[in-house]
Amino acid sequence: GVIIGQDDLENFAPMAIAKDADLNVVEFEGKEVESVGLIKMDFLGLRTLSIIKDAVTNVKNVHGIDVDIDNIPLDDAPTYEVFSRGDTTGLFQFESPGMKKHLRNLKPNRFEDLIAMNALYRPGPMEYIPNFIARKHGLEPVTYDIADMEEYLSDTYGITVYQEQVMLLSQKLAGFTGGEADTLRKAMGKKQRAVLDKMKPKFIEGCSKRGHDAKICEKIWGDWEAFASYAFNKSHATCYSWVAFQTAYLKANYPPEYMAAVLSRNLNDITKMTKFMDECKAMKVKVKGPGVNESRAKFSVNKVGEIRFGLAGIKGVGLNAVQAILDERDARGEYKSIFDLVERINLSMCNRKVLDNLALSGAFDCFEGVRREDFKADDFNPSFSEALIRYGQMYQMSK
Repeated sequence: GVIIGQDDLENFAPMAIAKDADLNVVEFEGKEVESVGLIKMDFLGLRTLSIIKDAVTNVKNVHGIDVDIDNIPLDDAPTYEVFSRGDTTGLFQFESPGMKKHLRNLKPNRFEDLIAMNALYRPGPMEYIPNFIARKHGLEPVTYDIADMEEYLSDTYGITVYQEQVMLLSQKLAGFTGGEADTLRKAMGKKQRAVLDKMKPKFIEGCSKRGHDAKICEKIWGDWEAFASYAFNKSHATCYSWVAFQTAYLKANYPPEYMAAVLSRNLNDITKMTKFMDECKAMKVKVKGPGVNESRAKFSVNKVGEIRFGLAGIKGVGLNAVQAILDERDARGEYKSIFDLVERINLSMCNRKVLDNLALSGAFDCFEGVRREDFKADDFNPSFSEALIRYGQMYQMSK
């Protein structure tokens, strides 16, 4: 949370130094801060944006295509198929089992459906989802208490879903100003009874002046009181759905590249990695083990559209060792054999432990005649990796 003011903040509120960081903090709660003329902004990081960026980079590396992710078509059929099938594992905001079930029933085919589902899938408004789905498919009539309401409620099939709809309708039906409409939104969202009771007569009076039946307006106000505390902010739901749509677009059109990005961002969470690798299997995208000649640090996609396990995901192989292997490979080409590898890499970074772990993970399986069991030392067999390191050191010294 960042506090913003038009002048030195000490003129508005008491200040202190935070105990866990060298930062100035305002000693007022968020609500109080606004009452003294300051504004509080929350800034949140979003991991999904990194996944999208990685996926776009993967597409460029594999296909040479620059995906302009901010200008993708909002009518892309394969993307809506992903949502309609409920294949939303790995997508932003839409991957819970309940959401998948509703998506399969809804079969969304326009962006507005996704925004509405994002807003409705929360405790409270959830009970309206079956009505929303039935109205979309024509199984339930779309009705409006007053014909004028259609302008703002047609997108959501006559159901009030968003705070913005309450604001716009209060302006249209009762002549509220923008400021009054915003006060109404806040009061409904925070269940401020006193403010609502004060605004109700003004609403009924405004509606009557515009020739609307007072009884119907009483009913509308009652519906709003019951539901508007659940109503979600549409601009918020739209931003969420846009990011979700971007992830679905990549998953639908570039499945290996997208799933490689998702896996890369979950390198340290074995449970999530397992879940996403199962999803790859369901999508018929092959995930191959690590290979010292084909893998990158993170999960990557090879020329035939298979995902390669990232070297940085192997236990006991540090990022420095991985970087040393990749830098040498990028500079002078693939490694021809296990001996070529130890002749070329930086052995102070790639020690015996690193070689053993790479071997056990199968990263050397690409070399002919090298078996994982060769690296297992016991009383009868000296360590193969130790011999390799000695050979590499002697070769590099003599060179």
